[in-house]
Formats: sequence, structure tokens, C-alpha cells
Amino acid sequence: MTPVKDQRLPPGRQPYDPLSGLRVGAVAGGILGAAVIAVTSFAEVWLMLVGAVIGGAIGFWSEKRKV
Repeated sequence: MTPVKDQRLPPGRQPYDPLSGLRVGAVAGGILGAAVIAVTSFAEVWLMLVGAVIGGAIGFWSEKRKV
């Protein structure tokens, strides 16, 4: 019988954390853009998309810097 290999990830930052930062940042940026659209009379859909792109870039960059 072969020994069972431990399948848990080691503690600390993982190589895929920047992608998680990208995803969370894009969602947060999109929500922030939607909030700006809802509060102001400047109702343009591209504002939400720009917020998502900027938020995703910030999230990716901040997690990439920590890895």
C-alpha cells in the first residue's frame, strides 16, 4: 500500500492570489461605478466598466506585489 500524499496547500501566499485580487477588485470597482451612477445624474454604463477595470488592475497589482 502506498502512503497518502498530503494534498493541502502550504501556509502563506499562493501563486494564484493575484487572480483572486483581480476578481475581487473588478467586482468592487464595478459596484463602486454602479453606486456613482445611481447617486449622480451622470448615468453612463461605461463608468461602471471603467470602475471594474481600474478596480481589477489595483487588486491584481496589490496582490502581485505581496507575492
